[in-house]
Amino acid sequence: MDDPIIVALDLPSAQEALRLAGELAPVVGAFKVGKRLFISGGPGIVRELRATGAEVFLDLKLHD
Repeated sequence: MDDPIIVALDLPSAQEALRLAGELAPVVGAFKVGKRLFISGGPGIVRELRATGAEVFLDLKLHD
């Protein structure tokens, strides 16, 4: 990852997260997907975010 910026996509819907990711993907290194977004968007949200060219950090905190 050349760009150290990671953007947390802590948004209530997959649609909002994908819109923001589309705008920011060229200037960030990765997106963080938390439990809330993963539940609303399912595994497909990770595939769609990866399609932007950015890395994805999946942070589900299932055992905190």
